[in-house]
Amino acid sequence: MSQTKVSFKSENKLGDCPGVMIGDSKTTNKGLVVIQEWWGLNDQIVEEAALISTSGFVTLTPDLYRGKIATDNEHAGHLMSNLDWPGAVADVKGAIAYLKSVGCVKVCIQYC
Repeated sequence: MSQTKVSFKSENKLGDCPGVMIGDSKTTNKGLVVIQEWWGLNDQIVEEAALISTSGFVTLTPDLYRGKIATDNEHAGHLMSNLDWPGAVADVKGAIAYLKSVGCVKVCIQYC
């Protein structure tokens, strides 16, 4: 599966949101926004998204922490408790719009 780092528009006050897209909208029109666990956008969540994409989806995992990845439970809890939830919702909405803009007709959301 092709894996691409992308940046898409978000109404988050932090601006555009980075993410990882896996799959090709030329081969499927089904999109899935994969929400990271409290650790952040780490290798494990990217591997999960890649596995999901083998079932016929283009996956997009937005980086809700903007590059921060937890190193232990305490750090993960800190990142999660300081997350700007309205901004995160805006990022997810932006991810949905991005998947639609690349040809996905149906887009769902999954929390891992």
